[in-house]
Amino acid sequence: MTILKKLRPSLPYLLMLLFITLVSFRIIVIFLNVSDIAGMEQNVIYSIQQLIYDGKLYTSPSKAPFSITQYTPIYYILNAFTAKVFGLTENNVYALYYIGRSWNLLFNLASSFIVYRIAKDHFQVIGLKALLLFIASFALNFAHNFAVRPDSLHDLAGIAALYTFIYYYKYNKRNITLIVVVVLTALALFSKQSGIQFIIIFVGFSFLIRDWATMVKLIVLSALLYGTLFYSTYLVYPSFFENIIGGVKNGIDVTNFVKYILTRSIFILIGWPLIFYFLYLLIAKNLIFKGNNSNRLLAISSLGTLIFASVTALKMGATTQYYVVFMNLALIVAIHQTFEFNTFQKRRQFLLHKYSLVSIFCFFIIVLFGFYTLKSITNFKNDPKLILQKHATAQIVKLINADLKSTKGKYIYSNLGTDTYAPSRQYLNNIYFKNCLIPQRDILEYSTSKLEVFGYQEFEKLFKNGDIEYIIDSNPNSKYEVVKDFNEIKKSNYTLLLNIEGYLIYKIK
Repeated sequence: MTILKKLRPSLPYLLMLLFITLVSFRIIVIFLNVSDIAGMEQNVIYSIQQLIYDGKLYTSPSKAPFSITQYTPIYYILNAFTAKVFGLTENNVYALYYIGRSWNLLFNLASSFIVYRIAKDHFQVIGLKALLLFIASFALNFAHNFAVRPDSLHDLAGIAALYTFIYYYKYNKRNITLIVVVVLTALALFSKQSGIQFIIIFVGFSFLIRDWATMVKLIVLSALLYGTLFYSTYLVYPSFFENIIGGVKNGIDVTNFVKYILTRSIFILIGWPLIFYFLYLLIAKNLIFKGNNSNRLLAISSLGTLIFASVTALKMGATTQYYVVFMNLALIVAIHQTFEFNTFQKRRQFLLHKYSLVSIFCFFIIVLFGFYTLKSITNFKNDPKLILQKHATAQIVKLINADLKSTKGKYIYSNLGTDTYAPSRQYLNNIYFKNCLIPQRDILEYSTSKLEVFGYQEFEKLFKNGDIEYIIDSNPNSKYEVVKDFNEIKKSNYTLLLNIEGYLIYKIK
């Protein structure tokens, strides 16, 4: 402890240096010339392009171009609006990536700040512990949070809703505060469908403490606001529900859950310890049924987000990112409950010294994870295979641009799966936005059964009728085929023009 005492005056400065370094890495990530940091960024970019171009965010997946916009609209609208403010069009592909990643950096910073304020304002976690929590929260983001995806906005809105709901019970039980809570939960839901968990948790808490008035108000307010938003969006986009419900029916895959979440090194190092320690505190201190409303609400929200993440993570294509909100709330619970005042001074000093060492150790594991993730992503630009793919992409674009017959009525199909040498498509779907057919092909690949909303027969007709002018295939070919006899039809109706760096370019005969 003598070492800790000597280091204590300089610790805030060291921590701020760590934080500035993390932010600097995130800024570098924004401007990486890489089309997919995580979660198939180009899929979201395509939908943003679609919105900028003609305002058609949700089109029917059963008709060409067979686009599936998976998420609720706010994140897409925000990015498209930002692009228009800066005078950008759907053709400014790189800039659209920069805008989406920049917004997510701001959302992550805001989320970490609100986590810090929840701990400081509502649970008296102050000083060095609060600073450690703020930086740990910022470091505890996954690649999906850096990429052009709505996850970070969803997380921010949910955490902000919790801050406001705790404030409602602790300081200001007024209707206007409750309206803000419901608006924030709506922002979470209309950023990503999993935002529905927050209003369910809050209604459940009101039921648990028998606050019938608040429970009824929450139900009525959310029904009115959600209903209005859903109905308005449906009126503007008749295919809205086809996309956000039918387009996410990936099916259940336990193998994926075990392989890509439960047994991942980051989950073993951070996820499992947080889950076990949180559950220990929950049971040992009876956090759900004892204590004031603030403590109980935080405990129930943490448990609710853990359960929701674990259930939805069974879906094919799920990742550890589903646990980000839980991990942040569990950190608050852990710090608050561990360092809670103990009347036995000597025992308190001993426990605080012991837990201080453990906390600092855990903090550095989280921060090292953050640095490792960011460093791994920044190394993408130096990947020799990726560099060769970029040169190949430039040649493909040059070839097709010189020969493409028209911008309407003819399509380019990128048959590049996640199991191939060239899975990321290197902006090809975004560059050929107006001609791209099946822009979110990986959604079909990740589904455990055929998506009912997708127009398989319509795609086959286009394929056989010669409406697909170019096929960008992979070498070796992807194991997944959208339609049967794809390779046979391709061989008989198409000519191979180019074979370069894992890409095979075919043109209709």
